[in-house]
Amino acid sequence: MGVLVDYGGLPDAQAGMTSGYGAIGSVSIALLCALTMHRLPLRKLAYAGLTVAIVTNVLAAYQIESLPLFYALRALNTFGEGATYAAVMSSFARQPNSERCYGLFMMLQFGIAGVALWGLPTFLPHMTVTQMYLGFASAQVCTLPLIRSLPESAADVAGVSLRGSEWRLLFAIPALAGLVALCASEASNVGTDAYLERIAVHAGLSDAQIGTTLGLASILGMPGAFAILFLGGRLGHALPALIGFAIGSVSLIGILQAESYMGFFLFTCIHSVAWAFVTPDIQSILAELDPGGAVVTAGVIASGLGAGIGPAVTATLVSANNYGGVLTTGLGAFAIAAIAIAIASRGLRSSVS
Repeated sequence: MGVLVDYGGLPDAQAGMTSGYGAIGSVSIALLCALTMHRLPLRKLAYAGLTVAIVTNVLAAYQIESLPLFYALRALNTFGEGATYAAVMSSFARQPNSERCYGLFMMLQFGIAGVALWGLPTFLPHMTVTQMYLGFASAQVCTLPLIRSLPESAADVAGVSLRGSEWRLLFAIPALAGLVALCASEASNVGTDAYLERIAVHAGLSDAQIGTTLGLASILGMPGAFAILFLGGRLGHALPALIGFAIGSVSLIGILQAESYMGFFLFTCIHSVAWAFVTPDIQSILAELDPGGAVVTAGVIASGLGAGIGPAVTATLVSANNYGGVLTTGLGAFAIAAIAIAIASRGLRSSVS
């Protein structure tokens, strides 16, 4: 957003709309893939998705002055990226210990995000819109050789039994409960994240302290994802998620009540660790409900909805210098997620038995 506003000449509202159009593309492809996941050739899907993403990033680099075309390219870009993401997540679902795959994925996600939160402000003054989108395209080109590691189709994975049609699986009670759990968990975490900077400013922290906290908290989320590699299979699925929700609730209360930099730093890091711990566990539940990957692919929609609902609901409850609404939304969403995860886990045990 900073590059688009400061160096692309876009007002804040128009720059922010790029995320809105991007959400249209990502949700659309997630829905299409979820309803056809058992029949899709995963490797070809990933190649096609990355090709679209690369081409649209290159074109967007030179089309910032043509706003309608630029928005269309951003929607197509996330459509392509979403296809690749669906292929990867579905491949993880077909592994015998899927929580390890999702945990490793979350470790990389938090680690790279932490580096980006440090690096982008550092290099931002020297970066143009063209350079930014060409940089995105270059990163995606580097990803192309890795697609060879994906299975060609569901039939290529030994021991995987597709349990029914995508429609039947997606609308089963356990799957719906798992999707609600992921949605509510993301609503709580993203709703909190959206106001972390404002809470810190209200607490009197400096810009340097805020930036350091947010960057390090993202990197320190990696141990949470790493922990699920060892605890997920040993404790089942429901218990790790419930522990994560409890820790997340404590950290949320601590963030709102922190009166010093160290207190804010500590509880923000705990919040990040809990988030990284819970998400792959929920994703592994969705994968267990359907090793074919339809349910975990639908999780992209649930996650996106939560990421939109959380900040939106929180925004209606906060006011100037009063961020108690963050606590109300966060704790309420965690409670919904806990109930939903218990229902999903019970349904999973029934289907296995």
